[in-house]
Amino acid sequence: MLNIDKYAYGSRIANWSPMTKALLWLVGMVVAFQPFELVKPVAFIIVAGITIWLTRISVRRYLHWFYVILPFLLLSIVGIVFTISNSKTNLIAPLPIFGTYLGLSKSMLPLGIKVALRSLTAIACTYWFALSTPFVQVIQVLKKLHLPKAMIEVTMLMYRFIFIFIDAFEQIYRAQKLRFGYDSMGLMIQSSGILAKMLFEQVIINYQMMTKALDAKLYDGDFYV
Repeated sequence: MLNIDKYAYGSRIANWSPMTKALLWLVGMVVAFQPFELVKPVAFIIVAGITIWLTRISVRRYLHWFYVILPFLLLSIVGIVFTISNSKTNLIAPLPIFGTYLGLSKSMLPLGIKVALRSLTAIACTYWFALSTPFVQVIQVLKKLHLPKAMIEVTMLMYRFIFIFIDAFEQIYRAQKLRFGYDSMGLMIQSSGILAKMLFEQVIINYQMMTKALDAKLYDGDFYV
């Protein structure tokens, strides 16, 4: 069983109606995308606190799951707020580069903050749904919404392989960390290359194992979900 499934099945509201939880998640997403910015940090704190209480998860473990997403979020925000301009009056902390200036755009900084708040609130709501709803119930919601069968099957396979990938990443990284594989820049580059190679091999091995399991069960091209 995947770690996220353990938390979902052990949640205090695991037996709630999946449609009710899906509706609450939808309300959270509406709050995340509504125009009143002051509501979003409050919603983020409330949803995060409720999630930690419902799933009995530690704060450190909960915040750890944000580490995977934060680099992508930071890259998106950097692309929005940093710009090059011929005039330094439009920038915050301008840095001269070959006759132009690089810095934070005064006009785009509020947009970057909005994107950050919106993304963090939406992620917190999604974590609440994922950590309190077993995946079987998620499939039930998709079926009740009468989504195409192929879409449900792809969702099921993506869910399984994404978290198998994350679990394999954590195991390999932890083993490298215990062997001081990231103590210097050279070791970090070497360990990262080994990590990428082993993850690729692990994905292939898991795919082969799944194929053999499906063949043993006389798989005919349809997943019965």
